[in-house]
Amino acid sequence: MKNLLKEMIVNSPQDRISYHDYMEAVLYTPNIGYYVREKEKIGTTGDFYTSGNVGDAFGRALARWFIYLIKECGLPPRIIEIGAGDGKLAYDILAFIKETEPVLWSSLTYILVDSSPYHRKVQQELVGVFNQVAFMDSLENLPNVNGIVFSNELFDALPVHVIEMYKGALEEVFITVEEGHLVEIKEPLKNQDILNYLSKQNIMLNEKQRYEVPLKMIQEYEKIVSHIQSGVLLTIDYGYTEQEWKEPAHLQGSLRGYYKHKMMKKVLEYPGEMDLTSHIHFDTLIESGKNVNFSMEGLFQQNEFLLKTGILEELKDHQETDPFSKTAKRNRAIRGLIVPGGHSEYFRVLLQSKNLAEKVRLFPE
Repeated sequence: MKNLLKEMIVNSPQDRISYHDYMEAVLYTPNIGYYVREKEKIGTTGDFYTSGNVGDAFGRALARWFIYLIKECGLPPRIIEIGAGDGKLAYDILAFIKETEPVLWSSLTYILVDSSPYHRKVQQELVGVFNQVAFMDSLENLPNVNGIVFSNELFDALPVHVIEMYKGALEEVFITVEEGHLVEIKEPLKNQDILNYLSKQNIMLNEKQRYEVPLKMIQEYEKIVSHIQSGVLLTIDYGYTEQEWKEPAHLQGSLRGYYKHKMMKKVLEYPGEMDLTSHIHFDTLIESGKNVNFSMEGLFQQNEFLLKTGILEELKDHQETDPFSKTAKRNRAIRGLIVPGGHSEYFRVLLQSKNLAEKVRLFPE
């Protein structure tokens, strides 16, 4: 990977590449990029956890809500998961629906969309036994959708441009090679797409503030919504509103690496072997949705959303004294998803809809 990056830099017109191009290379280059390598990334032996890997309660809570949307709100029994990773979340959702709703199960379609050949292989091994499941490698192959579309930690994994305000002028941060090492350099911001984004979103940076510009996120979001004729779009991820980006705690931006469950601020280390991620811009997704007739139904903290979907029903009474029993461990995992300071503290859930019937209640009372 380092040789590829150095070759990219040497062959570039100005001997440097943007952070966007760096992330695109180290995360998505066929065969050697982090997300497409045949390497376990999620869980104990990987580099990070997702909410869906903290037991099965997260998936069961989503499934319970999906059932409500289909049975009580009249949505078609079609669920599309974008960026399905190792397939565990899909398995938990499918297993719950099969267990509790045999009639709905017989008419259900569940589509997993993932560009990684490795992930698709793992998904097929886990959920390929269900006839209700289909696999796709690209959004281009996604049919027009009437139903439920959702993603869990999709947008945070997309490449971003990095800019910084320095001495009253905007600069873009690039990557180059010095004495054989990858290093940052800064140049006056000239990328018109970035300038247009800042103007459209009315972004004003403070002195020495870093900021990740999510042009790729907008492109991918627009692809997704272009396929949705009616239904709900659920985005689960970590990120901030534009007001929150202005807070002092976020002046250095949010671009981070995760390597063997350690957060790495030096994101140029371990290229191709380390997860790279940045907090997403929820206001951008909200405005992009409004531009194509999507309604904003709510931006929730993840624990708030899970309580709305009935996750407390997953808690089980037990008289066991063993704190390591299956029931005790499962209850702890559920509490970890809903209590302040738990896993959900860093995540939010954006709910948008299109062409739903009037007065539809998207959550049970």
